[in-house]
Amino acid sequence: MQLSWVRRVGIAAGLGVGTAGALAGVLLLGPLAASILLVVVFALVWPLAAVVRHVTDDAPYSSAALVAGAAAAAVLCLPGLVRLLAWGALGMVSALILAALFVLIDLAVPDRAPRLRPSRKQRKLVRLTETQLAADEELIASLQCPLSIEELCGVWSETATQLTQGADPRDRQAVAEVRRICLDEFERRNPDGFNRWLDAGAPANPGRYLLGNSNN
Repeated sequence: MQLSWVRRVGIAAGLGVGTAGALAGVLLLGPLAASILLVVVFALVWPLAAVVRHVTDDAPYSSAALVAGAAAAAVLCLPGLVRLLAWGALGMVSALILAALFVLIDLAVPDRAPRLRPSRKQRKLVRLTETQLAADEELIASLQCPLSIEELCGVWSETATQLTQGADPRDRQAVAEVRRICLDEFERRNPDGFNRWLDAGAPANPGRYLLGNSNN
């Protein structure tokens, strides 16, 4: 879902103010202390964010490192924002300038729809579906087609029974492909018997019509 214009401006302005606070925090603490603070907070937050992302089906973020980086920057911003307030009008003007700069940059960048990250459950379903399709393809490949016409007639009768007893959508799809292969083989190997079988209404046991004058 795309962000509204007002929300985008608000987020960009907030990032600008946060950047001003981070810069002021570096000036307040010094480069070395600020770097140590960032590393410590990142090292504490990143494992926790990674665990939450792993155990949650619908994690609200796609990268644990990004969450840890944002947390470290936020911790550095707090003393920096306090320092900006202590500077009075100069600090407020600096924050407003950076906020306006970030808003202009955001408005200049084309708006793109965010990529939706599938949940763990959805990824599992995709992998399961791929495994099932591979199993179906192996079954179908086995029918192309070393089976005799007698065996194909038996397969047709078994699939008719399976459909009568009920089958889930995946099984119905596999059965439909198997029966299509059987029909192609029936017509190729014994076209006369195949036509007689169709004229009789295609009963569940095609062997009565196909086993008389078959080519195989």
